[in-house]
Amino acid sequence: MLYRRQQIRKPRTNAGAGKRGNRVRPPYVSATRVRTSDLGESGYRGPATLAGIRRHTIPGPEASGRDVLVAILLWFIRPRTGKLRPEIGNKGTVLQPMNSSETAKKIASYTNWIQDIEIDGVNTLNRNDPKQYNHVNRTRIRRELFIEPLLRSGFLRGKRVLDLGCSYGYWAMAAASEGEAAEVVGVDAHAPSIEQGRWILERKQIGNCELRLADSYTTLETLAAGSFDVIFCLGFFYHIRDPFRLLTLMQRAAKEAVIVDTMVHKSDDANISLRPVRPKNLLGESVLGLEMFSSPKAIYWMGLEAGFKEVTRLETDLEADTRGLWDYRGGNRASFAMSNGPAIASIFDNAQPFEYPTPAEDIELHGIYPELNGGRNGAGNPS
Repeated sequence: MLYRRQQIRKPRTNAGAGKRGNRVRPPYVSATRVRTSDLGESGYRGPATLAGIRRHTIPGPEASGRDVLVAILLWFIRPRTGKLRPEIGNKGTVLQPMNSSETAKKIASYTNWIQDIEIDGVNTLNRNDPKQYNHVNRTRIRRELFIEPLLRSGFLRGKRVLDLGCSYGYWAMAAASEGEAAEVVGVDAHAPSIEQGRWILERKQIGNCELRLADSYTTLETLAAGSFDVIFCLGFFYHIRDPFRLLTLMQRAAKEAVIVDTMVHKSDDANISLRPVRPKNLLGESVLGLEMFSSPKAIYWMGLEAGFKEVTRLETDLEADTRGLWDYRGGNRASFAMSNGPAIASIFDNAQPFEYPTPAEDIELHGIYPELNGGRNGAGNPS
């Protein structure tokens, strides 16, 4: 307990008066304890608390030097009329107040807003702008597809969640603030996005979410088995070069489930399509390389091969308003729920079991690898 203790001295008698050091001194005022609970988390005194303390801390002529110093300190930290009281920020930092124009200027300094977030009363997107509304509507549908069922069911409550390729952490923040997860960690290798997300966390006062500048593969490889209960891989899967390796690492690190939302290759076969990356990404940065679009059947097979007990596709229930949903509308994007433990498909109203056969069933149905049955000519090897 932090407190200021005033020593209560007994008045001396007049015996020996006149001798040096034996003068009669009046007693000090009664001792006053100032507890941290009276001060709030930051030790900042609100007006009511300070008014009650001030009565005991105004130094009189009999006060010691320590009392004077305490009184001066209280004077400097007193509430000022017309100024906002500082609030406690993430991890105990003091959150400095910002007016709407300052917040709007800060929001405008970031160029990759694709979700509508209210920060200090200012929205990151303008819903009256048709182009920006596409992002607003897209976020709404995606939330209904793979996030809202997790939130409504309480599936994330009290759990550890890892968000891979989190960008500025929109889905990670939803899991932390709305899903009541115990701890959420978002990782992304793009430094400006992590900086942007950390600013949002500070302004939104979300304390159970952390964003790290890190590579997803490296992060997964260093984790012990079952380190997280749930892993998000949303809008990231098709950017990586080795999708099967990623699924294998996620299966090992996730105790219960993995949620994947990705661009897919439209095909009924199990294949992967290589696509050249567009010259500039959403951040306006020049990029070179390839993206790998796996077909739904390929994702299903790779998920089973990686060790998941259940792989389910989440069907998008498109409404009349499909602005911003060109990829879902055209079947170029899909979401999947993969379970390591209890079946997760029951949480989603739109979960559809795959009609594709498993790899073993496909071998039997189509006579693939005839060498397993003695080869076409019975020689044990394919002709």
